[in-house]
Amino acid sequence: MKDRQELEELISAYALGALEGEELKELEEILASGSADAQELLREYQDVTSHLSYASKGLMPGPELKKKVLAEILGARELPASQTSPPFWSRFWNLGLSLGGAVAVGLILILFISNNSLNQKLKTENTQIAELQEKITNQENIINSLKTVIAKKESEMETLTEAYANLDELTEFLEDPDVFVIQLSNMHDNAEAGSGVLIDKDDDEALFYCLDLAEAPEGKTYQWWVKADGTHRSIAVFKVDSKGSNIVRLESVSDLGNIEQYSVTLEPDGGVDKPSGKMIFAGDHRGSSL
Repeated sequence: MKDRQELEELISAYALGALEGEELKELEEILASGSADAQELLREYQDVTSHLSYASKGLMPGPELKKKVLAEILGARELPASQTSPPFWSRFWNLGLSLGGAVAVGLILILFISNNSLNQKLKTENTQIAELQEKITNQENIINSLKTVIAKKESEMETLTEAYANLDELTEFLEDPDVFVIQLSNMHDNAEAGSGVLIDKDDDEALFYCLDLAEAPEGKTYQWWVKADGTHRSIAVFKVDSKGSNIVRLESVSDLGNIEQYSVTLEPDGGVDKPSGKMIFAGDHRGSSL
């Protein structure tokens, strides 16, 4: 007949469904013999294991882990007597007995199983979080790239809209048979650039235009002048678009006085009170180049 400690070890493993082979056969024979101690211990352990599914719902170990745990417990009683330091599970078993027998052992098993399963679940959650963060970063990069493309397209649209408005305004002037053109002479080294002034005497308006003019250097701007009654008057400070074009409309031309000349110079940003920079275009009011 086995002593009580060995009997408890066998029955605890049996209650958890991890007893196999000869040990299973041996315990079944003891239970069949009507042993009162065996029947009492079996009831205690079955009561504990019936609560495992509630205490660790969703955290129960797989069959392999369960076998490993019970193998460690049952293996403790087969160690040679000469071993000086008892293994972890032997110390675990003695601790369980000191805390109140079967119930204490069951609770410790629950804690161990729950801790192991929680650690596995935590690793899985951390992996999923890392994957989500990577996806978010990729989405942000895509969004930023799309924003850049949209901004570029909006800029192109603004340029096209402005160019269309300039063309429409220029066409309106050219369709008037009373408008005459003063072609301004190119005074700088860009031979492809051109400029002129359209004069509409009936409407008392003028329209300055330039084509294929290089963008002004950093810190510089173009300035359109009208010389009237011997004095240069600043009409507009302007930049050119991506195609080197710009149009400036001047109303109430007669208010300027007796117009003699038109010119464009390159000046510091913001413009100046009188021409001082490089001459870009020039022409007189009578239509002959200077």
